[in-house]
Amino acid sequence: VETHRPLYNSDLFWDERSVGIAMQEEIEDLLYEHVDLVLSGHYHSYLRTCNGLYRNSCYSGGPTHITVGTGGAPLGKAKQIPNKWTEFHDHAHHGIGRASVFNESSLHWEFVAVGGNVIDEVWIERTRSS
Repeated sequence: VETHRPLYNSDLFWDERSVGIAMQEEIEDLLYEHVDLVLSGHYHSYLRTCNGLYRNSCYSGGPTHITVGTGGAPLGKAKQIPNKWTEFHDHAHHGIGRASVFNESSLHWEFVAVGGNVIDEVWIERTRSS
């Protein structure tokens, strides 16, 4: 699933953070039931949450959330909100996300910086039966 605004973000913009919190309340249960990966942008940085994020808890059966807002606008330098669900955050590199699907249950995700260096990568494994 792709959204412009992320449900989870660690940049310290309290006024904008309320949008993500409202999205959590409105659609997080639906994502929990049917989605393994949520891609978003809006914030000019890169962020990957822990696996299985649901209601602010890691490894709880929800999707992995990835924000890739690094396509060309000046990168954000905001302070970070302390949390337990940010697995990786980068606000130093412009870049793109690259997804490679290996089979019906395995996806390899990479954040590739300008110049070709892989800055972050993770395997996303589908564990639900539907």
